[in-house]
Amino acid sequence: MKEKLNNLKIEFIERLAIISNQDDLEILNKDYLGKAWKLQEILKWIKDLSNDDKKIIWPEANKLRDFISEEIEKKGLEIEEQRYANIEELEKIDVSWEYTNIPLWHKHPISITSNLLEEIFISMWFKVEDGPQVENERLNFDMLNIPDNHPARDVWDTFWISDEINKDKAPWEKVLLRTHTSPVQVREMLKWKLPIKIIVPGRVFRYEQEDARHTCNFYQLEWLVIWEKVTFWDLKWTLETAMKKLLWEKTNLRFRPSIFPFTEPSAEIDVSCQICAWTWEKNGKNCSMCSGSWFVELLWAWMVHPKVLSWAGIDPEIYSGFAFGMWIDRIAAQRFWVNSSRMFYQSKLKLNEQF
Repeated sequence: MKEKLNNLKIEFIERLAIISNQDDLEILNKDYLGKAWKLQEILKWIKDLSNDDKKIIWPEANKLRDFISEEIEKKGLEIEEQRYANIEELEKIDVSWEYTNIPLWHKHPISITSNLLEEIFISMWFKVEDGPQVENERLNFDMLNIPDNHPARDVWDTFWISDEINKDKAPWEKVLLRTHTSPVQVREMLKWKLPIKIIVPGRVFRYEQEDARHTCNFYQLEWLVIWEKVTFWDLKWTLETAMKKLLWEKTNLRFRPSIFPFTEPSAEIDVSCQICAWTWEKNGKNCSMCSGSWFVELLWAWMVHPKVLSWAGIDPEIYSGFAFGMWIDRIAAQRFWVNSSRMFYQSKLKLNEQF
C-alpha cells in the first residue's frame, strides 16, 4: 500500500510538471482531489489492513493529500504570474523612444480667435464670465433699457422659445435664445461686487438674412468695466490696444457716433479690412466683407446708461462704466483672411485643416 502511494506521488509530479494553463490544472485537481480522485481508489482498501498498518498508511495518505493540494495551489500562482508577465511584455512601452507627432484634429478658427481674445484681455486684468444661452426677457431686454414697446427691439429679430412654454409666463419672464451676451453683464452688476472688469464671450442668436457678414447664430465677445471716474477715453485706449494686439499694429480704427438705448454716448467702430490689406492688388474692390470700402464694422462701444446702473443697484452719481462688443466670427475672418464668415458654419474640413 505504501508503494502505491509513492507511485501516485511520482505520477502526480510528472503530470504537474507539463501543465502550463489553468484549464489543465483544474483537470489535474479533479483527477487527484475530486470526487473520483485517484487517492480515494487507494484509501478504500485501507479498511482491509491491520490496525498497525492503518496507523502507518493513514498519516502517509494525509501527507500526500496535503502535498497535492499545496503543489496545485503553487502551480496556479505560477501560471497566473506568468500570464501577467506575458501581458506586461506584450504591452511594454519604451518611453525613451521618440514618437512622430501626428495631429489628429484641428481647432476651429472661431475657437482659436476666442482663445486669443481671452488671452489678450486676461493680460489686461479682465476676468472671463459666462451665462446661459436661454435667457428671460427681463435680463435680455428690460434691464438694458429696452422695454417691450421700444422701437429698438426691432433691431433684434429674436428667436422666442415656443408659445407653449411662454404662454403662462409674465412678459418679463418669457424665455428666448439670447440676442447678445449683455445679459451676463446685468447678472454681474446685480452681484454688487465692484469694481467690475469682465469679458463675456459666447454664442448668440438672431433671425437674420445670411450673407458674408451675417449668420443666424454667431459668437460675440462683450466687455464691461464699472468703477469711479471711468471715461470714454479709457474705452478707446483699451479697444485700440486690444485690436492692435489681435490684428497687428498697422490696424486702423474708425469711430462713428451711434445710438443704443442702454448706452450714452455710443459708437460703432470700423476696423481696416485685413483681407483688402492682404489682397488689394487682386480683388480688394470686390471684397465681400467690406464691399471695397477698406473698413468693416467689427465692434460697437458705449458708456453704460445711468438708468442701467440704477436698476442694478449701482449709484450712477459715483460710478460710471463703459462696454463694447464685437463679432468673433468677423474678427476670425479678418485675422485668417476668410472672405465670408458663413464658411465657419459649413463644416468644410479643408478650411479647418489650415489651422
